Amino acid sequence: MDLLSDIASRIRGGRAFACQIGEPGPWRQRFPSKTGIGFHVIQRGTVWLTSAEKPPERAAAGDVIFLPTGAEHALHGEDVTLLSGCYHLADPQVHAALRRLPPVSVVTGGIPRLAELSTLLSDDLVADRPGADANRAALVGLVVVQVLRHAETADAWALPDPVIAAAVRSLHDDPRAPWTVQLLSSQAGMSRTAFTRRFTILVGKPPMAYVRVVRLSTAARMLRETDAPLTAIARQSGYANEFSFATAFRREYGISPGRFRIGPHPGPGVPDLQDAATRQRGPWHAEDHKAR
Repeated sequence: MDLLSDIASRIRGGRAFACQIGEPGPWRQRFPSKTGIGFHVIQRGTVWLTSAEKPPERAAAGDVIFLPTGAEHALHGEDVTLLSGCYHLADPQVHAALRRLPPVSVVTGGIPRLAELSTLLSDDLVADRPGADANRAALVGLVVVQVLRHAETADAWALPDPVIAAAVRSLHDDPRAPWTVQLLSSQAGMSRTAFTRRFTILVGKPPMAYVRVVRLSTAARMLRETDAPLTAIARQSGYANEFSFATAFRREYGISPGRFRIGPHPGPGVPDLQDAATRQRGPWHAEDHKAR
């Protein structure tokens, strides 16, 4: 498994939000920091991006403002239409590969499929058909992947060590297996110490911490996307019983699996995008107002 596939797999355990912001006159908006990954596709007009990380940057129609770690930022412009999307993540630790990217950036020029995906996501926001939540989550994820592909070369998303890459792939392929550091290091043909050190450097977490992330993100996806009973989800995500699963899930996500399933529980200050007025404020629950 390459790093980009790993990122895509892990963000799917979060909750996806999207909205379209259209303003006919002068406009500005501040977006507080959030644990997640987000974007603004500029569909019409020109905006200026300001943040603590860099001087103001201009973004025009066809550009994407990308926030791989949900950094605080502000936008202002006139006669603009934006398509905004994000995944709010329950895991407070940002993926190690995302931390190497600029926290706020304007991605310009020819992102493949961006126009098609933006149209599909915009239409989905308006139509509100059955299955809208699942469809929206998939489209937000696809936009994120396309932007990440464009921001980095394909080689940048490949784990440089094929042995560690094989171990990561095995964990994702079978999270139910009784994984231990000894088992993983033996399969890799390395000592426990050497394997743990190399794995942690490349993946950003020690092996067993990463096993927990894979298991719980697998469970989170099943809770979001299926109606499987908790006992089945516990078993398929590598837990011996529902009790041990629920305890681990609550420790990681802060709520029980049952409450996570019924949602929405995106965290303090994050809106329910079923509310039309809230949609206009944007997926970061921004503070916005007309320029005077």
